[in-house]
Amino acid sequence: MLQGSVWFQNITRELFCIPGVEVKFKNQVYPVLINPTNVEELTSVQIRESGVAFGASVTLSTLEDVLWNQVNTQPVHRTRVFSAILEMLRWFAGKQIRNAAAIGGNIMTSSPISDLNPLLMAAGATLTLCSAAGGEREVVMDQNFFTGYRRNIVRPEEILLTVHVPYTQEDEYFLGYKQARRRDDDIAIVNAGLKVRIQPGSNIVTRLKLAFGGMAPTTVMALNTMEKLVGLPWDASLLESGTSFILQDLPVSPSAPGGMVEYRRALTVSFFFKFYLSVRGWLSESLPHQVPPLTQEEQRAIQPYHHTAPSSTQIFQKVPPGQSSVDPIGRPMAHTSSLKQATGEAVYVDDMPTFQNELYAALVLSSHAHAKILNIDESEALKLEGVKGFFCARDLPVERNKTGSTILDEEVFVSEKVTCVGQLLGLVVARDQATAQRAAKLVKIQYQDIKPLIITLQDAINEKSWWEPITIHRGDPDASLETSAHVMEGEMHMGGQEHFYLETNAHLAVPKGEDGEIELFSSSQNPMKTQELVAKALGVSINKVVCRVKRMGGGFGGKETRTTIVSVPICVAASVLRCPVRIMLDRDEDMVMTGGRHPFLCRWKIGFTEQGVLNAVKMDLYANGGCTIDLSGAVVQRAMFSMDNAYKFENVHVTGYACKTNLPSNTAFRGFGGPQGMMFIEDIMSRVATFLKMDPILVRERNMYQTGDLTHFNQLLERCTIRRCWEEVITQADYHARATAVKQFNQKNKYRKRGISVIPVKFGISFTFLPLNQAGALVHIYTDGSVLLTHGGTEMGQGLHTKMIQVASRTLKIPTDQIHIAETSTDKVPNASPTAASASSDLNGMAVLNACNKIMARLEPYIMQKPKGTWTEWVRAAYFDRVSLSATGFYKTPDIGNYDFERNEGRPFSYFTYGAAVSEVEVDCLTGDHSVLRTDIVMDLGDSLNPAVDIGQVEGAFMQGLGLFTLEELRYTPEGVLLTRGPGAYKIPGFQDIPKEFNVSLLRGAPNPRAVFSSKAVGEPPLFLSSSVFYAIKEAVAAARTDQGLETLLRFDSPATAECIRMACHDFLTEKIEKATPGTFKPWSVTV
Repeated sequence: MLQGSVWFQNITRELFCIPGVEVKFKNQVYPVLINPTNVEELTSVQIRESGVAFGASVTLSTLEDVLWNQVNTQPVHRTRVFSAILEMLRWFAGKQIRNAAAIGGNIMTSSPISDLNPLLMAAGATLTLCSAAGGEREVVMDQNFFTGYRRNIVRPEEILLTVHVPYTQEDEYFLGYKQARRRDDDIAIVNAGLKVRIQPGSNIVTRLKLAFGGMAPTTVMALNTMEKLVGLPWDASLLESGTSFILQDLPVSPSAPGGMVEYRRALTVSFFFKFYLSVRGWLSESLPHQVPPLTQEEQRAIQPYHHTAPSSTQIFQKVPPGQSSVDPIGRPMAHTSSLKQATGEAVYVDDMPTFQNELYAALVLSSHAHAKILNIDESEALKLEGVKGFFCARDLPVERNKTGSTILDEEVFVSEKVTCVGQLLGLVVARDQATAQRAAKLVKIQYQDIKPLIITLQDAINEKSWWEPITIHRGDPDASLETSAHVMEGEMHMGGQEHFYLETNAHLAVPKGEDGEIELFSSSQNPMKTQELVAKALGVSINKVVCRVKRMGGGFGGKETRTTIVSVPICVAASVLRCPVRIMLDRDEDMVMTGGRHPFLCRWKIGFTEQGVLNAVKMDLYANGGCTIDLSGAVVQRAMFSMDNAYKFENVHVTGYACKTNLPSNTAFRGFGGPQGMMFIEDIMSRVATFLKMDPILVRERNMYQTGDLTHFNQLLERCTIRRCWEEVITQADYHARATAVKQFNQKNKYRKRGISVIPVKFGISFTFLPLNQAGALVHIYTDGSVLLTHGGTEMGQGLHTKMIQVASRTLKIPTDQIHIAETSTDKVPNASPTAASASSDLNGMAVLNACNKIMARLEPYIMQKPKGTWTEWVRAAYFDRVSLSATGFYKTPDIGNYDFERNEGRPFSYFTYGAAVSEVEVDCLTGDHSVLRTDIVMDLGDSLNPAVDIGQVEGAFMQGLGLFTLEELRYTPEGVLLTRGPGAYKIPGFQDIPKEFNVSLLRGAPNPRAVFSSKAVGEPPLFLSSSVFYAIKEAVAAARTDQGLETLLRFDSPATAECIRMACHDFLTEKIEKATPGTFKPWSVTV
């Protein structure tokens, strides 16, 4: 409940008023909140002769139940509006929300993208309004009902009492449409309710209602179209006129909020076209001699999407015969925290009980992207009751205020100049979260903007704003280009990605009261760096700071370095105030300030033969690093190392630019630049195949690595299994037969197209910064035989602790239930590398193995003495003999060295993980929607430590990559303000984005001698396999363009959103849409 609000629950309708919206982001205050669910008149349902009247507080679940009953008991023609509402409700939020949300709320909030309002307007729903003084009155939901953004004709003293939804007549036809970024649980981009009445015995229109959401500040009706089409026959000429009239009726400014202007306009006419076909289909049944029936491809164009539960298979190698039943290595063991997480018992930072004198912190963030700070005035905030303090750059000496993950180019609190929106200016500490956040909004900042403002990669290129570029050069690409049969140039942009971990940044700092000691409970992948930066800010030695990590609710790289911009300031506050300070960011705060995956731009030039073999590759890679270097240099290097993916080039020149912009600093993200580098070479393979009119599979095979080849950075490929993965997945997926079937499908269908693609992956395993390739462990054995295991890696849901317990179990030859991992802590294992780079199982596993081997060596005399004894007996014997039952373990990766870019020498990676995937998609060319019909993956993970965990990682990485390549978009204003700052605007994949058939197989008989128990790393490599969906979509788009006689050798950027797909499937509808000239308007958002 909102603080300061009065809550009424058991009330009568005389007291009722409508609660408001936009409390958080627009700071709306509502002193009175009323729960109307117990008002009888507002929850009643009345079945009338003309339709059904719903009380305004009837929930959507009840609405659904009532309408289903009507559909099942009434003639079909009477319930067409009801059927459309039910179809829309299938995509309306989740069951929990439908159980609480009411039909009246949809109307009264007056959202321009409400899913129900276009349907109610087109249906001609009647609303009963009521006031104490004026009594009841009825109004029709028509073009006059909504008066402005979130405003309507309901007077301040009135309430909405009932909503009457009418039956349809026999010659009325009604449908609703919605297009969103994601199918399930998403708000609409554009939606529509369309209704037509046809003169009995003919195809003449007598009445037409066309209502659209997402096209204006309110739900609107296409009035001119509705008027001009009356009296016309429902035929092709009406379609031609109607689509033109709709575009005239619904103009959208190129600067309109929400962007996607051309796409939104395309959806309006695409919806009308689908409606036209549907009505024509119905009319052809009643007037077969007058109205031609729909063709098969037209029937398929109007088929609604029906979700089917995905099916899947997981194939892995069984443990060898004779392996001890106690030995868990290679067995599909459940994640050790899975049951606790499923029941909610797993403890995260913000679940920890509060300390008696604990305070809460809230952030004051910059609202300008590049500006001088003229003044910070916290006086109003400090006046608020419960506020205990305010901290900013004034409270830290200059040297202690310097911070940064690789170099000290950041500040704990920005002192003089902000370089992005979302930088930390100050910290308010108060008695509770609500008070702290309210006070933070009262802090006043004065700015003076500075030029230039660099937001996009193109801005950075124009200004030459980047850190020192780096280059890898091999062979003579220029000479090879001159002798190549074909030379091609191109470019591609790949968007960034938000980490969207379930648990946002959460930290609890507890000062110990003496010697400057402090304990930090942190949701961090990097306790060592956190410890180091906290110590620096507090002016104490590192041994006075303990950083403890129980578990994280996801990290994906976002908690490797960027957590310190939150954890360090609260430690400063806790140290000064001498009491615990807690913080957990709201989702919008976390998204605004912590950065994400780097957007990349690639400009390339290649030479290739008639057979599709690449002779030369030249690339310039530009990464949007944001306002500080963070890990951008290493990310660009990884992209450069990965730009070959699975292909051999003799002549290469690739230069990487980490661009400095006025955005929050981008950072590590699963794949760490690898997916970007690999994406660009796959774009090249795709374009070469299109140019040569060759199957892409042949082009890829003719360039593919094999054992003994050298990479472009001169590392020898040993035990290269890429061709095995490739051949197995093609066979398992029955690729060739399905590719033929896809072609046949595309020949028979105009409005829906399919594509199928095979993509390999080669991913190097190691930190490219040599000192990080080390790990430590600590093993304690207690006299009851139980084992407490600690290692330097952190658990973020990926199953690292589970695997480490398995390693210890095999080595100590005891069951896993005797081994426990409590947490990761800097006072147990010092100087631990971050849990990143997919290397944590390799590094920490070997350290655990080393420590356990030491214990076993000490126990060996007692085992030899009593070979039939028990583990506990041997342990107790050693204890009574005064033998240490505690051991540290250590490991450093052998035979790797710092890579020298100038000389193109060194071994940056210990080994490579390989895999391949086949994906098939179906695209709706009229809306841009797509479905993944099937995905098959073969992954080489060596001898898997835990097939259940590893296959889960493969599936999870694939889905996260699916979001990256097809769905997720970070949108910024031209001024650098993040617009997609929460789940309402930023969409990650949902359940219905999972491939309908999802098959994962682990390659058998491929042990890896360079990792613990012959295993391989799994976290990052599978993510890129989801680009198979992207390239399958591109194939489908090419098929649609071929039908239209359009060029198929096109630039197709990532992500392949519904907007991108629809606008690339150019047709007679999109031809009607005029494009605004760039530079003549200010865009709502820019591509960064």
